[in-house]
Order: sequence, then structure tokens, then C-alpha cells
Amino acid sequence: MKTNYQKKELQFFFCIGCRKSGTTLLAKLLDRHPQIACIWESYALIYNHKSSIMNPDSDAWKKHGFAREKVLRLNQIWVDKPNFYWRFMHKLTGYDYIKENKFRITMSEALTDFAERCNASVVGDKWPWYIDNIELVIKAFPKAKFIYNVRDPRGIWNSAQRFKERQKGDVILQEMLDKDRKISPYLQRSNFITIRYEDLVNNPKETLKQLYQFLGVDCSTQYLVDNQHEDPYPQRWSWIPETSESLNPWHSNKWQEQMNPHDIERVTNLADWFIEKYQYSVSK
Repeated sequence: MKTNYQKKELQFFFCIGCRKSGTTLLAKLLDRHPQIACIWESYALIYNHKSSIMNPDSDAWKKHGFAREKVLRLNQIWVDKPNFYWRFMHKLTGYDYIKENKFRITMSEALTDFAERCNASVVGDKWPWYIDNIELVIKAFPKAKFIYNVRDPRGIWNSAQRFKERQKGDVILQEMLDKDRKISPYLQRSNFITIRYEDLVNNPKETLKQLYQFLGVDCSTQYLVDNQHEDPYPQRWSWIPETSESLNPWHSNKWQEQMNPHDIERVTNLADWFIEKYQYSVSK
């Protein structure tokens, strides 16, 4: 059982990054810490999505242990029409104050509820699409901390190309580059930290220590051990068996074996500025 740390104010955090960049692994490793609890992809900003914890017809809230009554209430907040003031502000400024306000209310309640049931003092959500709404999320949670996960573009391409044989390497690669351009203006803020997937896999002790310090929890290396038997809601991760396996450095370099030289050169050229920015090696 996780120890009860609910005596101090909760620290909220958001794991962000492109798809296939390792955000799920990041969230799962953080969740092993007894003071940290992490929701797996709430889809909170798309309350009627089939995967949203705010959607009564979804299975997502069940996997996180939310009560149906709670979900119905949060969903109703999204469904209810905003009052005149919020509609006026939206029309006057063009900024979606309505969505920001509803997100703040519903997500605060969802995170607090989840933290209490997990006995955690630090609670967050992992969802790659937060980057697309980063200004709104920051305004809704100005005290939150943001963990930005990046990965070698060739590793991203290779993973997206092979995942379920969907061959979406070019699509996900472009998505990563676009998201990085969008998030870059915020990365120097004190409540943002950037983590490379490769460092998490190859040097987990030092990387997690850095993250623990950033989130304000103790830094014991014992939390590297999978605590699935202590996780009150392991079904969050059940569809991704790799999250319960030992960290394998090969995953950070397998693109070198699996990609042909032509694709390596092409992806390297497409993402040369990203490779330089995050200090990845240009050569194979």
C-alpha cells in the first residue's frame, strides 16, 4: 500500500510529448514512487471521447477506479451551457475561457480524487495531446509542473513504422517536429523539465533522481522496482506489457539495426535541427 501523504497541498504535473516518444514508460516509472500517482491518458479535454475518464460510456474511468457518480457529475459540468459572462468573454477575446474553466474544475477534482485513493501527494496525467492545448493547460494550472519527453527522431520513426504494422513513421515524425516547435517557447520556464527517452532507459537512476527532485519527492532508487502488486489500479497499464518489464537499453538503439541506411539518412536530414537541439548523434 502507498503511504498516506495527503497532509500537504497536492502537486499536479503533466507528462507531455509526441506519440511513441516514451511518455507511457515515463508515466509508469513515475507511478512506481509511493508519493506519485499518474493517470494514463485522461482525454479530459475531449470529455465525450471513447477513452475519456469524463465519459460515462468509456471504460477508462473504471480502470482508474473512479465512481460512476463522480464521472456523471464531471461529465455534466462539460455538458452544461456556460453562463453569460463566460460566453461574453469568449466572444470578446476569442480565447476559450469556457473550456479552460471547465478543464480546471473537472481535472482538479479528478486528480484530487485519484490522489486520495492512491494516497499520493504528487498526482498527474500523461497525455501527448496536451501540447496542442498547452496555453490553456498552463492557464488552468499555473502551479503545475510539466515533464516533456523527447526521443531520437530515428527511434520515433522506427517505432511508429513498426507499431502494429501501421507504417506511420513519417506521420509521427512530422507530428513530433511540429509539437516541439509549439512547446519550445515554454521549455525554459522553471516548472518545465525536458527528459530524453534514451536517458530514461539507459540511465534510469540518475534520470529519475532528477525527476524526483523536480517533483519534490524523495529520491530512493528502490522505486525503480516494479510495484505492480502494490498498484491499486494496474489495469491502467495492462494493455502495454512492456511497462512491467525490466528496462532494456536495446530499445533506445534498435532503430540502428531495424532501419535501412536510406531511411536513416532521410530521417536524419528531415530532423537535423531536432537532432542537434537535443544532442543526438548524427552518425549511426
